[in-house]
Parts: sequence; C-alpha cells; structure tokens
Amino acid sequence: MSVRVLVIGSGGREHAICWKLSQSSKVDRILALPGSHGIEQVEKCQNVDAKTVDPKDFGAIAKWSKENQISLVVVGPEDPLSLGLGDVLQKEGIACFGPGKQGAQIEADKKWAKDFMLRHGIPTARYESFTDTENAKAFIRNAPYQALVVKAAGLAAGKGVVVAANVEEACQAVDEILGQLKYGQAGATLVVEELLEGEEISVLAFTDGKCVRAMLPAQDHKRLGNGDSGPNTGGMGAYCPCPLISQPALELVQRAVLERAVQGLIKERITYQGVLYAGLMLTRDGPRVLEFNCRFGDPETQVILPLLESDLFDVMQACCSGQLEKHALQWRTGVSAVGVILASAGYPETSTKGCLITGMPAVNTATELIFHSGLAVNKKKEALTNGGRVLIAIALDSSLKEAASKATKIAGSIIFSGSGAQYRTDIAQKAFKMATASSPGLSYKDSGVDIDAGDALVQRIKPLSRGTQRPGVLGGLGGFGGLFRLKDLSYKEPVIAEATQGVGAKIHLALQHELYENVGYDLFALSANDLLEMGAEPVAFLDYIACGKLHVPLAAQLVKGMADGCRDAGCALVGGETAEMPSLYASGQHDMAGYCVGIVEQSRVLPRFDLYQPGDLLIGLPSSGLHCAGFNEILSQLATLNVNLKGRSPVEGGEDGLTLAHVLATPTHLYVKELLRHLQKGDEIKALVHVTHGLLNDVQRLLPEGFETTLDFGAVPVPKIFGWLAAKLKLNAQTLLERHNCGIGMVLVLPQTSQLWRTFLPGAKVLGILQKRTKVDSSGKSIQVRNFVEQLQRVAAPFGGLGERELPEELKELSSRNTTTSPRAYCFENAVGRRLTRVPNTYKDPILILGTDGVGTKLKIAQQTNRNTSVGIDLVAMCVNDILCNGAEPFSFSSYYACGQWNEQLAEGVNFGVQEGTRQANSSFISSHCAALPLLYEPQVYDLAGFALGIAERSGILPRLDDVQPGDLIIGLPSSGVHSNGFSLVHAVLKRVGLGLDDKAPFSEKSLGEELLVPTKIYVKALSSLLAQPNHGVKALAHITGGGLSENIPRVLRKDLAVRLDANKFQLPPVFAWLAAAGNISSTELQRTYNCGLGLVIVVAPSKLEEVLEKLRYTQRAAVVGEVVVRKDAKKPQVMVQNFEASLARAQKILSLPRKRVAVLISGTGSNLQALLDASRDSAQGVHAEIVLVISNKPGVLGLERAKKAGIPSLVISHKDFASREVYDVEVTRNLKAARVDLVCLAGFMRILSAPFVREWRGRLINIHPSLLPKFPGLHVQRQALEAGEKESGCTVHFVDEGVDTGAILVQASVPIMPGDDEDALTQRIHQAEHWAFPRALGLLASGAVRLSPEGKSIGKDSQ
Repeated sequence: MSVRVLVIGSGGREHAICWKLSQSSKVDRILALPGSHGIEQVEKCQNVDAKTVDPKDFGAIAKWSKENQISLVVVGPEDPLSLGLGDVLQKEGIACFGPGKQGAQIEADKKWAKDFMLRHGIPTARYESFTDTENAKAFIRNAPYQALVVKAAGLAAGKGVVVAANVEEACQAVDEILGQLKYGQAGATLVVEELLEGEEISVLAFTDGKCVRAMLPAQDHKRLGNGDSGPNTGGMGAYCPCPLISQPALELVQRAVLERAVQGLIKERITYQGVLYAGLMLTRDGPRVLEFNCRFGDPETQVILPLLESDLFDVMQACCSGQLEKHALQWRTGVSAVGVILASAGYPETSTKGCLITGMPAVNTATELIFHSGLAVNKKKEALTNGGRVLIAIALDSSLKEAASKATKIAGSIIFSGSGAQYRTDIAQKAFKMATASSPGLSYKDSGVDIDAGDALVQRIKPLSRGTQRPGVLGGLGGFGGLFRLKDLSYKEPVIAEATQGVGAKIHLALQHELYENVGYDLFALSANDLLEMGAEPVAFLDYIACGKLHVPLAAQLVKGMADGCRDAGCALVGGETAEMPSLYASGQHDMAGYCVGIVEQSRVLPRFDLYQPGDLLIGLPSSGLHCAGFNEILSQLATLNVNLKGRSPVEGGEDGLTLAHVLATPTHLYVKELLRHLQKGDEIKALVHVTHGLLNDVQRLLPEGFETTLDFGAVPVPKIFGWLAAKLKLNAQTLLERHNCGIGMVLVLPQTSQLWRTFLPGAKVLGILQKRTKVDSSGKSIQVRNFVEQLQRVAAPFGGLGERELPEELKELSSRNTTTSPRAYCFENAVGRRLTRVPNTYKDPILILGTDGVGTKLKIAQQTNRNTSVGIDLVAMCVNDILCNGAEPFSFSSYYACGQWNEQLAEGVNFGVQEGTRQANSSFISSHCAALPLLYEPQVYDLAGFALGIAERSGILPRLDDVQPGDLIIGLPSSGVHSNGFSLVHAVLKRVGLGLDDKAPFSEKSLGEELLVPTKIYVKALSSLLAQPNHGVKALAHITGGGLSENIPRVLRKDLAVRLDANKFQLPPVFAWLAAAGNISSTELQRTYNCGLGLVIVVAPSKLEEVLEKLRYTQRAAVVGEVVVRKDAKKPQVMVQNFEASLARAQKILSLPRKRVAVLISGTGSNLQALLDASRDSAQGVHAEIVLVISNKPGVLGLERAKKAGIPSLVISHKDFASREVYDVEVTRNLKAARVDLVCLAGFMRILSAPFVREWRGRLINIHPSLLPKFPGLHVQRQALEAGEKESGCTVHFVDEGVDTGAILVQASVPIMPGDDEDALTQRIHQAEHWAFPRALGLLASGAVRLSPEGKSIGKDSQ
C-alpha cells in the first residue's frame, strides 16, 4: 500500500520533519501544505499550493486528504492545533499527529496550563493570572516572590513572554501585553510568574496519550543577541543533546513532568497524541516547568531529528494508533548537533524581505544541513529572504565544540544583501562553560612552562655570573637589564661595538652527547672573536637560551660554558633570557644566541684599510677544529652514513680515548687573550677577520677594492679532521674553503716587517701577502689559493680521498635593502659596513644597559597565520622596555633569526618588523644573525632573539630602591593586549575550547590570530623625554613581562615593601576575561602570567604625581592604579590586587553582551571620530562598541575621508535640503534606525538638534565640549577661559538634552592653562584630552557602567 503523508506548515521545523520522513522506506510521498522551496528540494516531497487547499479551511484539508489517500497528517505549527484541526481530521477518520483542541490548550492557554500543572502536582513556578492591568501591576509590586515573568496567556508565536530585569520593566510589559494588547487577544489574559533562576532547556517527548517517550534534551536560545541579550524571539539556535541536565534529573522529568502530564490528561478525559514539549528551568530545587507546548519546537526539532535513528514515520504512526509502548526510540550516540538561525534585519520587530542570499551550501550532507524557515526564490531561482527567521545552519560532529564552530562558520559564510543577517555566535557556549567550570583550571605550568624552574635557574647561575665580575659591572642577575659603567675603564673616546652570534646545529651534537659546557663556550667565543674584528675589548655578554622543556641542570651547564669563556676573556656575564616554548621546540630541543658588547677607542676602530700597503702579511691563527660552521649538513650526512659518533676518534684525540663527538664538539678557539693587548696598542694590526662563514668568504672581507692575495697552504698544515670529513662525505676542496675554516680561525693583516706573529702568536703562519690588484681576471676573484688541494688530499687519503660533493650555505645574509631604519646620529659604519656607536660626550658618567628577550610562542601564531611582520616589533618592544626600566635611553638593537628552511621573503618580513620596532624605539639597527638549521627547526618554524643597548647617566639609574617609600603612588601605562608572554597558556586554552586562529575572536570583531598578534607596546617615546628631564620624579619603572603583575613589580621593591593595586582603576582587556573563562584560569594564575592590562608601571612620590601624569595621562591613557605600602608579613605576596575578581566578572559579563552599534555625526575634520574609531577597534581599550555609520551635514569634509579609509559606511545629509530642523532630524533618525544604531556620538557636529530628535535618542546621544562644563558653554570657550584668567580648562563628554551643553556629565578631562598660552596652543592640548575622554565615555556608556536616569542625571561613575 502506498503511504502518503501530509505535513502542515512551511518553516524550518516542517522542513526538518519532511527531511526525516523522507528517510523512511515506508513513505512513498510527502506533501507539504503550503510547504516551501526548501521542502520541495527534499526527495519524495512536493508542495501543495495554498490555492489548491486553504491551510485555514480544516474541512477542505480533511476532504483533500481523503481524496489524495493521505495516511497520516503531521501538524507542525501550534495555531491549527489550537483551532481544532486535529479534531476535524480525527472525525473524518484521518490519522493526525497532533492533539485536538482540548489537548492543545496546554500551549494555547497559559492560564489553563498553569492551573493544569497545579491540579496534577507538576513542579512549576508560582503564578497568578489577570485581566486587569492595575491588579497585575499591584501584584508585581507586592508579591512575596520575584514576580517578574509576564506572559500572554494565548499564542504569540513564541514571543509573548517577558522576563523582566526589575519591577518597572515587568509593569511596562503588563501595559504592553494586556493594556495595549501588543499580541492581540492572546494577551487579553495575563499570567505573572515567579522568576526562576537556572538554565532553561527543552525536553520533547512522543506520546500516544498513554505512553510517553522522551527525546534527547536540547537547549534553545530565545534572545536575539549573544549572551542572551536583546529581545525575545522564536529562537535563534539550539543544540542537542544538552549536557546541562543530568541523567537523574532527566529521569525525574520523565516521572514528575511528562508522565504526570499524560496521566493528568487521561484523568481529565483529554485525548492527546503527538509531541508533548516541556520547557524546563533547572533550578537549585530541581527541574521546574516553564511551559508546555503541543507540538515540535522550532528550532529544537532541527537539531533533534538528525540524531534520531528510529524511523520517524513508525514512531508517529505508533503515536496515532496507541502503539508507542512497542517502539523504543533509537538515537545516534557520540554525536552532537548545533543549529544557528540566520534572521533578517529588523527581526523580531519586523522582517526584511527580498534580500539576496548568497554563500549557502549547495546541498545538504551527512554532517552539514540547511533548513529553510523564511526563504523564497525569484524567477532566476536566486534565494531571497522572506521572513524574520530565514534559515538555520546545522553541523553535526562527535565534538559539541566542533559542531558549534562549524555551524557558526556556515552561518558566517551566508550573506544577506542590504542590511545583512543577524545570527548568534555563542550557540552551545553554555555547555562549554559548564564543561570548563567542571574541568580543572589551566595554569602556565600545565601548558608546559614552569616559571619556578626559570627562577631556580637564575639562582643557580648567579654564582657563575659573579665569577665573571670585572671593573665596570654594576648589580647582578635578576634585574631588567645588565649594567656596565664605562668610567671604570680607561677609554678616552669610547666607541661601542656589538656582535650577535649563534652556534648553529652544533648544539644538536652537544645535546646528544651531553657536551653542554663546550657549546656554551662556543657561543661566547664566537661573539667575542667577532668584536676583535672591530678592535674592541669584550666587556659584557648576554645569552638567550630557548628550549621545549627547561631542564635546570642542563641549562646551568650551558651557562657555565659561557661563564668559562667570559672569565678567559675578562668579560662579564651580565644577564640572559631563558625561554621555555613547548609549542615551538620539542622536549630536549634547544637553540642559543649570544650578544657581546665591546669597547674600542675611536682611533683604534678596525679595519684600517687606509694603512694597507702591498707586501702586508696575512697571518693565519690556527683554529681548534671545525668551530661552529656547517654542522647542520655535517651531522645530517654522518647520520645518513650511520657513522657512530660515540666511537673512538679516527683523528686528533683518538689516541687519548676521545670519541668522534668530542673532537667534533671541540670548543671554538677564543683569541681575546692572544690579540687584545696588541689591538689596544694599535701600532701593528691593521685588520683581522674571524673565520665563521668559510675561509674564502671571510678573507674576502679583508680585501678592499684594488687589493688581492694568494693564500698559500704550502707551509700551513690542514688538520686531519678536515681530511676525514672530506673523505667521509666525499667533499671537494673548494666547498671546504667556502664553508669551513680549514684550520684557520682568525686572519690578521700585519706590516711586512712585523715580528708580532712570530713572537706572541703561537701557531701563527703566513697565509698570504697583500698585493695591489693589477688586473681583473675573467672569474673576478681577488683571492687565489695554492697547495690547499694537495694538503687536503694528503690528510684525506687515509680515509678514502676527496669527492665532488658540495656543502650548502648555512649562515644567511639579509638583503641590505631591507635595512630601512636610519641610524641615530651617534651610529657610524666602519670600513666594512659594520655599525658602531659613539658614546655621546653629554654623558658625564655613562652606564651601558643591555637587555635581551624573545617573543615566545607568540611566534607560533605568526607562523600559523602567515602574519610574520608584527613579531619583529614585539621583539624590539620586549627588549627596549626592559632597559627603559633601568633608566636607559635606547641606542641600538640587534637580532638573531634561526629557521628550518630558508625563505627569504619570510625572513625579510620578520626583519621588516624588527626595523619598524627599532624605529619606534628611536634606536639604530646594528645587525641580524641569520641561520637555516633544519636539524633544529621544522621547515616553516623560526625563532627570534633580540638584544638592546641603551645608555643612562649613572645618577639617573633606576630603580632607586632606597627612595621608594610607603605612600608612593603607582601609575599604570596600559598594555596593548597579551604582549608577548604567556602564549603557551594561550595555545592550551585554544586547544581546550576548539577554536582556530582564523575564527572570530570571542572578544572582538577581528580574528583570534589578528587579536593575539597585536604588537607589544613600545614605551620609549612615551617615557624618554620624561626620563631625560632632571628631577623627573620617577623612582622606579617595571615592565610587566614574563611573570605578570605578581613577579615583575617586586623587582623594583625592597623586601619590606609591597604594592596594593586597584583593578577598578585600570582597564582589564577583554582578551584576559575570555582567557580566564575559557581556560578556567584562576585570578592568581592570571596575575602571575599576564600583564592584565598594565604594560608598564611607574613609582612616583605623591608630590610629583601631577607633574608626571600631565605628560602621560591623555597621550598614554595613564592612570593612578595603586600605591606602595608596608609589607607586614614577609610570607605574603608583594603585589595585592584589590577588586580583581569583580573587574574580571564585569569584563566577562560585557563579553556576553552584543557590541553597541554607534553612529558618529560630524561636520568637519572628524579628529574625534578618528579617536573613536581607533579606540573601538583596539580591543585592549574595552570599548564594547563598533562605529557602523558616519553622517555629515557637509560634503567633502576630512571626516568622510577618515570614514572611507576605515571602511565605515557614510552619508551626507545636507541640512540645506530640508525645510526645517525637525524635518532634517527625522531623516537622520530614519537612517540611524535603518543602520540599527544604538548610540549616537556628536563629534564636531555643528547643528542644533531639534527637541523631538533629542527626546528620541535620550540617554543614547552624547557630545563632547571643549571646556569643563558647566563653565563656558557655547562657542569660543578657550578665548573665554583665557580672558577670565582661568588656571585650567579641558573638555567634557555629556549627554545631550534640549539645552545648550546642559546635559548630564559622563567624563571630564582637565588641562592646565600654561603661562603664555594662546587659543591655538591651549586648543591643541585640549584635543589630546578629547581623544582620551570621548572614547572613555563611549566605553562607559556602551558597557552600561554609566547611564542616564529618568531625572536626567548620570548614574554610575568613571573610576579613573
């Protein structure tokens, strides 16, 4: 027998029902009245035109059903059921899935339903019903419980419920629903219920009137906006199954709600078959019924039915025949479904029809579905909006988080033309929050970074550092930078030389064979030897160690090797950085970089090409072996050949029992002791070169244009290790000359008559003689080589002889065109282009301050998103901000870049950021050491280290620990976000919540990748001018970097002092609120890991506060955030943050609310418009608003250009085109409402607004005025202030009322009037204050921190 099913309805629910029924092998045909375009695309489905059968004519439906042999009628919406369609069909003998009119009362009459629940002991909220508005309002005001839920008793399409925030709002709902009959006769009777607290869920059940079988629980999202904000709707999304209800609670719902309801219907002799829908509140006292519905829910149906494995037709037929007890429901296990509704603009008040829809998936799949709610097609078969709720995007996945993410992505890819679509991005987030709340909180240690281990390493290496002390060193490890006093040396015209080096893949060998000290020595030796090239004495050294997992003993041995080198060279180890980066390095993997600073007399700077003479000698000093060149290729090839490095060395050292690994790992020879005293005499050595890039390449650097030489190995032995290597790897002689030192570690240029090399330099050999170049041969080479091949063949022969293979280049050079930063005036280049820095003679007692840092696993985000430029800025910021804390004026910057696979474009992108950061830091870029090291890094992975050098007058060194006293105040400078610390924890949070870097950030309109890559703020320009002033009043600065607030501020405090911060006084950027919620991170862990919104803090005496704040308040958004106090208990932390939990809760609550849509009205340049744009797009400022429209009353003004550049829609509405102010303002309001604007800012809008406009936008309209109101309202206010002899002026942001500048004040910013000020000078300074005050006021209004009372006063306050 052919089975034909008629489905009544046309929405997304009916589309899902038809889709599920079509999967039944027993159903031949599905007809939908009136159906939809989406339903008609489903296999077996066909629409029945309303012209054929009137959906409201129940008799006609029954007749048509008989004529067309309909086996079952499924009624989707509630209206036909409440009007008796089920009764008509049953009377005609047609099976109807849906109750009759009596049964439908359970939804259609809220009063009857509440009384029914009361009669049958079904748990629900307390309530009363009313037909009189005054009685209802009196009850609300005097009820013994919170009577704040107001419901229309009749059907109102799911919208007739108001959950009021307070009594006034509830009374307003009474007036609208009952008094004004907003929902027609559905509101003629009103139910006022007790406000229950908890999560709302839906449990739907199939019933045949005797048996009841629950479906999987689901959760609907009724409110329009994220965070359950905005008006009630028919539902903006749902997910299933919902984990918020426990199994015992579900069993209770089955017994106490569903079964009692069915038994109650039986007792009241009401026949009921179909769906019984229980809307529940999960209260502390158990589930409570909010409402019953008599049909499938929308949108719950769309996420429940895809999980049903049972045949839906069988279940429905069983319900209609009283046989449900024989059918157990089967559900898919381990799968979640999430649906996101897309609604048209204006919904729920209105709908926007006819907007073109693009981006919809072409077909439904097993894991991605689209069901149509209000969608039509035009003659071209293009999809158009045709209602409020237009469609639902559904994704299925084994992970609820993935399903939610995928459904939201589908929704985001679907575009409605015109005003766009409305959809929520937080469907199912409540389930995640529950999972997060019940899961252990993440910590930095959980993410693989152990701050305690880092602290332990510092303590372990402090003695090593002290062992390298020499004249000039100030302080010790643990500060923000390393300090060195030049006056303790004997230089008259000191010049600073800098060298940055790495050890390449030699560290891989050292780690495999536990030769840690060797490679630490290498790092220092390479750096110090480089300084000798410039004639400089190495005086101070910094190291950077990066690893996947910090093992303190291993790292300490690396540092011991460096300290040994420092001691041998008379150089001080003054600091370093250890970076634990589990997402960048594997456990056990390391890399290192070193930075050495040297001093040379101006007259002794090398090379001295001007002193070269034909016949000068090129003297080679022996190397100790391979040094550090080419190890990546060497180790790779030896591994391929299965060479046992733990076996006895076949060359030097083997007879003493040394392994091959030991010989290969022989530390780089350090030449400082041999050469420094001769360099300082300055009478013989004309130039020298450290051989690190291959002998030929480095000797070439000794030869200026017009000179040449021949390197003769006739009397220069080649060490056996090079012969063995050439034979084992089948290398040719040329590649060794180009990539290795070949036994020569340093080459000097000496006068022909010099005996220095014979007398003082053991092992030195004449390698060549300098000659004038007479002609250029076809090869263009200025270096010839003799006897090397022969020497190499001799030592290679015992091992098999030479081959023809070549070695790749390991060290890389960046293009000189990428050095875009102009050096500072004191920076100059020597004869080979290396940059050095003269110490300005303005310093009486100059102190060099050195700092190093990296960017941490923020690099991973840059690499994954292919946004690599900004991390260079981070690198500079992390270093220069540190040395600022010692009072330094930054002078120069150097970097280290190591990668797996050399990509010049990528490297230049990173270096471009470094250059930009150097420019922002007002520093000279010195050099970048670059290396490609596939053994250490994956192909697309790189690491960065930076080294900053600054100079301070000794009297200006910070912190002044002895001067810091209780009562001193803390000024905070805001951060730009996470900066560059704690990113391993960020990665762990992202993994937990299942978000990708291209996903929209939950705390802004940008992607997570964009937000997390916002560069660390550089504070140089903000503070340099202040610190340069005598008696500036700053006692200490603390850069809030690794260790967060908790561990950085104590670095500038004595042990007897502490700091008390007030979180109400500074902005907690939303990113931290999100991280805390998503990772369940405790406040203590948050403060110990992150800057929490304070990038740098300043300690000042109260007497100096205003002087310092005047320079920083508006330009840097600085504020007083705390004070220094006595530390009464040495066991207690030195940093206490009051009100942090409350601040965090506020920020998290704001995140759950939709961003306010803002329009800005302008008439001119729009400088305040720009300030609002910048602030609203900077998530760190926490302005929970977005500029969506700019309106100007004048064409061609600069403000319109600003809007265009920012991509903000703009309109010119000229007042000249309108007969009156009122008519003009009506047009402005029309456009504001069309753009769904919430708030309006007047930014230089030179129009007097009409009273109706002001009343329309009351409490949502603000203006900025350039005086401290109520003083000087109106025009020419600065002139008035100056003429009145005022001491200060400023600006005021106020609500707009019907007076002139008389509205309630939100924010004021004062500006002192200086002697000699004229209108222009004062106005310019007030502009700075305006650019601070207006965004701040908008942020307060958008977040709800400040609002306008009915009496016209500001409620709330500006905490800063």
